[in-house]
This record gives sequence, C-alpha cells and structure tokens, in this order.
Amino acid sequence: MFLPTEKGFKIFSQPDRKLKEVWIQDSTLWIDNEHAVEFDIDEIPANGVLPLNDTSIIYWGGMDSDAEYLSLDSHSTPKELTSYPDWDKTNNQEEPIFKYVKNSVLNNDHTRFISFYGYFKRFLILNTDGHIIKDVIIKAPPYEEAIKEDMQDRVVYYHIPPRTNGKYIYVMCKNSTRAENRIQELQVWNWDGEPIARYDMDRKLTLFSVSDKEKKIYAVDGDTEDVIYVYDLPIP
Repeated sequence: MFLPTEKGFKIFSQPDRKLKEVWIQDSTLWIDNEHAVEFDIDEIPANGVLPLNDTSIIYWGGMDSDAEYLSLDSHSTPKELTSYPDWDKTNNQEEPIFKYVKNSVLNNDHTRFISFYGYFKRFLILNTDGHIIKDVIIKAPPYEEAIKEDMQDRVVYYHIPPRTNGKYIYVMCKNSTRAENRIQELQVWNWDGEPIARYDMDRKLTLFSVSDKEKKIYAVDGDTEDVIYVYDLPIP
C-alpha cells in the first residue's frame, strides 16, 4: 500500500520493517533511508500494511494470530483491533490468515478502509478503530456460502488489490467458476458500500492503478512483459 507524498510515495519495506519515502527524479529511483520510520512488528512478513500517516499503520494479523487487524505507531506496541469473522461453516481447520485472505484499501482521508475477501463474495468497510461500518455480501452467481475444502477447487474472486479515487472504489472480481474461467469484471462501489457500476474486462489483468487526474486506469498482466494497458476511467 502506498502513501502519496509531494515527491512520490511512502511504502513499507518488509526486510527492515520501515516506512520509507520513494520517488523518481531524472529517471532515477530515490529512496530516503535517512528519515525512514521503523515499526516494532512481530509478524514478518507484515501483510496488508495500510499507512495512516508518517508514524501510524494498520496491518493484518499473521500466523497464529487471533486478531485480523492490528494498529501500531512508531512509539508503541501493536494493538488488536478486531478478531477474524466466522463465515465458513465447514469446520475447515486451516489458519484464518489463509481462509480469510483479502485485499484492502484506505479512503483518502484515512478514516476508514475496505477489505474484499478472496474466497467469499463479501467485503467489510471498517473505521480505523476496527469497528465494522458495513458488511456486504454479493449473492451474484456463482455464489457459495462456504469455501471449498480442497484448495485446488477454490476460486479467488477478489484477487487484485482494490483502488480508490476518493469517491469510488474500483475492484476486479473473477465472477466465474473454475470451469467457466471467464475474464474478470471491474466493480465500482462507493464508500457507503453501495454498488455503482460493473464492467466486463477484455483481458486478464493482475495489477492496476487509478488516476483521477488523467481519468484513466493503468493496468498490467503479469504474463505479458513491457505492456501497460490503458482504459478510460468509468465515471458513473
């Protein structure tokens, strides 16, 4: 997760557990290690890091953790925000971090975040204290209430990190079974959890970004080198 700055952005560095500013100048990548902020995180790697500001983050709980989300600033120890949900009724014993795999994004004023769950057509909107604002289930076919026991039979519906332009959330959803193997769709939601629009994509994508300034979506496919796909940003 990136925290935009005037020069570039800040990103969490996994090996040394530091939030660092990164920018490009004259075709050169610069990293500010001198002013990096270190965090005392037990989980390595720390997944799903959401930078709230220069010294505070929210991140996902790791292995053997009962907490799904934790908060931390650079001068304290981690604080548990919320425990994992209990959506799966199959008594599957795998670690919650794998069962409830997800992708998250913060809103622009960093007062709430949204998490789309890979194996469930479901998302949560939470405030930064961990309180659930909205719990949304998308019962569009194919829909199953429980995840498949066998990992090979599962579909990761929400498999790409979502993006936001402040007003809307854009997220790719593989809205199909393994047998159908359809190309994913782009879903658009607002921060109240209301559906705005959906669009069928013309190709498989593995990562994308949204530019509200340019009114564009920039995307890549991990299987295709040296190509950036550009789409007009849907403005419902």
